[in-house]
Amino acid sequence: MFPKFTYFNFEPDKMLEKIIEGCEKLFRRYGIKSLSMDDIARELGMSKKTIYQYVTDKNDLVKKTFSSVLSCNEEKCNLLDKVAKNPVEEMLILTREVSQQMKGINSSVFYDMQKYHPEAWQMFNDFINSFVYNRVKINLQNGIEQGFYRTDINTEILSRIYITMMNLITDHERFGEQEYDFSTIYNEIIKYHFNAICTDKGFKIFNKN
Repeated sequence: MFPKFTYFNFEPDKMLEKIIEGCEKLFRRYGIKSLSMDDIARELGMSKKTIYQYVTDKNDLVKKTFSSVLSCNEEKCNLLDKVAKNPVEEMLILTREVSQQMKGINSSVFYDMQKYHPEAWQMFNDFINSFVYNRVKINLQNGIEQGFYRTDINTEILSRIYITMMNLITDHERFGEQEYDFSTIYNEIIKYHFNAICTDKGFKIFNKN
């Protein structure tokens, strides 16, 4: 089901990385609430005592796991300027990365985090509403300057609309029964986004990719 990690070959910081890596996979597959610390220890192939050497409780484990995920995503986003040839390609690379991460994720993850782990949920919201918002706004501004996006769009308003649509994905009441995969919903949002902002020059890049 999941790889059984043997902890005795790892240095302390590497051990925590392995715990977080394993927990991310578990949370994605099963959600958060359904997993007890006994379940987590069994799936990771280690004792609870070992896990508790690195976290104080399950809430701390959830916070550390999602903090690591968000930090990794931030690093990847910051590399986009070096690999993307233009603002449209930058958003498309980001879209592929996010879609891949969201594919197959359990629909209860965001609900569990919001209801039972508010500190982790706050970290997630801060990341979306601050870091992602600023990245989108900069992308829109660069796209306008380079002729890929329409000049008559309001970058601040559209950035907020984008974030609002992203937040809808995590709305358990709207998309909580897995009628649609999260990656499918996100891809529809991206198509909506590009159709609202692209010039003919931008559409050529979008359609090509």
